[in-house]
Amino acid sequence: MKKHPRLYLGLLAGVVAITANTLVLKAAPLMAVNAESGGLLKLGLLHTTPVLPAGLLPVVKAEGFKLLFHYLTGLGMVGLYVLVFEPRLPGNGWVKGGLFSLLPWVLNGFVVLPLLGHGLAGGHVLTAGGMAYFFVANAVFGLVLGGLYAYLRQQQEAAGV
Repeated sequence: MKKHPRLYLGLLAGVVAITANTLVLKAAPLMAVNAESGGLLKLGLLHTTPVLPAGLLPVVKAEGFKLLFHYLTGLGMVGLYVLVFEPRLPGNGWVKGGLFSLLPWVLNGFVVLPLLGHGLAGGHVLTAGGMAYFFVANAVFGLVLGGLYAYLRQQQEAAGV
């Protein structure tokens, strides 16, 4: 990873950020909140289920696959953050991460959920509390990613690596 230290640090920060986001989303039912989760996979399945081999459908609907898909999608967002957005966004790591967290929220709320028939920001199926909770879950992802990535970069620079 010496050739791409930013990606390595992004991967470390990203796994922590995705885990924090996942825990927040998984905690929603414990607080009686219906928050969106897995919209992109649901959208993909909506359009691919008719052509999927019958034996594959249980695999892609399994909780383990959903979690893997969530992490892979999150790592894609991490790559976008590290390579495209972080160098261009203003402020410290927390600010950059907070601003970046708007991207997955907007993409989901204004593209994915409407395509699923859930309305803007899931307004047809989510309460205001559920929409706010989903916003917070995305903010947790961005804030942890931005803050931890900036910290790791500072540590790397201080070590002269």
